[in-house]
Amino acid sequence: MSATTSSAFAIAFTALLGAPVAAPLLARLAMRLPRALQTRAYLALAGVPLAVAAMSWGGLSSPTYQVNAVALLTAFWAFLTLAVSAFRFESRWLRYTLGPLSILLLALSLFAGTLGGLGTVFIVGDTVPVFTTTQAQGRHCEVTSYGNATTDFGGHRVVITAPVPLLPFLERTVIDQTFEKPQQTPAQLCQGLAASPSP
Repeated sequence: MSATTSSAFAIAFTALLGAPVAAPLLARLAMRLPRALQTRAYLALAGVPLAVAAMSWGGLSSPTYQVNAVALLTAFWAFLTLAVSAFRFESRWLRYTLGPLSILLLALSLFAGTLGGLGTVFIVGDTVPVFTTTQAQGRHCEVTSYGNATTDFGGHRVVITAPVPLLPFLERTVIDQTFEKPQQTPAQLCQGLAASPSP
């Protein structure tokens, strides 16, 4: 098992099994803050998942797999903390929507980290690159696999990213293609897409 795979499993199960403890604890700490600071804390909690979602939608990510995974963990915990806090919000709409949703998500997290752990392993495993390489102009090509011996489908997903000017800690997706049961190796798939122009 590679270091990236090990860290992926560690982050995933930390997120799932830690959520039922971390979210209520963080929500309790937020509720003890002064009114002015409490509002800022809730805005910050809402901003984290929104920022991560906006970056994902815009095709932006970190060049490091573990950083992206920790960002998702942070966004997940931030949303759950906000949802758990909703039980004390003045807005009845927020209490009756986010409150029950938090209970459902906490229960699903606990299940996915325990009884559903095998399924979680398969899901997380499909996100870990099986091949990575650096191409011209600082591009990176990552290949992940999907499907397994128990399914009738499977293949590779090839993602090529390019560095963001003036922001070396970020990269943007320029190519994202899926190949169903390809005959080429992951290295050949990356090489075949290397000449594709940036959009």
